[in-house]
Amino acid sequence: MITIDNNSYDVGIIKITRKATQDIDKLGTTMDLRKHYDIKGTYYDYEVELATYKMQLAEYDNLYEVLTTPQESHIVTLPYGQTTITFEARVSVASDSLIKSFTALKKWSSLKVTFEALTPQKEA
Repeated sequence: MITIDNNSYDVGIIKITRKATQDIDKLGTTMDLRKHYDIKGTYYDYEVELATYKMQLAEYDNLYEVLTTPQESHIVTLPYGQTTITFEARVSVASDSLIKSFTALKKWSSLKVTFEALTPQKEA
């Protein structure tokens, strides 16, 4: 299950790739050739592949609309360790695949979403 803007979506998670990025300013190099940095914080970006096969078609379409609406950010809750993490993120990529197409029915799958954190989850 994931939550976006206080709306929960009953989806499974096939795969999550987390990327922790530190926001750093290089301060300089001292006489001993050691580099020094000013570390501002750590951002967690997530790439999530969702298992959407149990969703009704309208639920899936609604989720895709939420993910692709042109807005600056969302508040998302995603798995983190054995618990969850909630943070403000922008959706940088949302992709899926059409797997069945009939006259009145289109079935989409393989929904992958990349969430980029807008503020650090850990501050120095």
